[in-house]
Amino acid sequence: MVIFNISGTWSNGRNRNFRGFDPDDDKVEVRANGNTPCVIDGNGNCTITGDRRRIYCHYNNYNAILTVTLIPNFIGTNDNCSLKMRSRHNEPGMTCKGGSPLDGNRFGGYGFAVNKIGWDAKRESTHNCHDQHRSNSIPKKIQNEKAVKLRHTVKDEGGKVHQIGEIDYMDGSGLHKVMDIFDNSPELWMVDRNLYEAKSYFWIRNNGSGSTTIRDVSLEILP
Repeated sequence: MVIFNISGTWSNGRNRNFRGFDPDDDKVEVRANGNTPCVIDGNGNCTITGDRRRIYCHYNNYNAILTVTLIPNFIGTNDNCSLKMRSRHNEPGMTCKGGSPLDGNRFGGYGFAVNKIGWDAKRESTHNCHDQHRSNSIPKKIQNEKAVKLRHTVKDEGGKVHQIGEIDYMDGSGLHKVMDIFDNSPELWMVDRNLYEAKSYFWIRNNGSGSTTIRDVSLEILP
């Protein structure tokens, strides 16, 4: 078992605002939709501001569990924080529009997102084209400025891809499984283990007019 402490340098006492790569960690990069800097306060917290602004964490992941502590500052009713795993979103190739073309080199990945009252999931078959939309409610409302732990699991099972999403409200009741779904018909490039073990990454994204603060980020690599 391999566990990466993704946010290890976020507690090094160095406050930094950056665009592109974290000056203290060449595996963490902020990208997309605007020029708002990412802020790491040196005390373990990373804040992402701007609609669809995200950090890419450049760690190969195929079967894996991503754990993130989220401290939201959601403003709009549609604001959320999304996680995406098994991604090659930014690799060379074609961008999908209106359902085609599908480019096996640019699988966006498997997603899990939470807002104040629910969760949703999408599969991004190729950069910019999504399918397999799922959504539902969560056990209780997520409150701004109050930490919750998110855990997202993506793993192959019997020719399918099992996706699990869990929330821990940090109230002593532990993890609540809110999402338990399967991709029953993955395309060949979505289950090409060698491809993702050669190069892949995951993202943590702020969606909407608010901001997302995260800490205690870890990635567990499964067999």
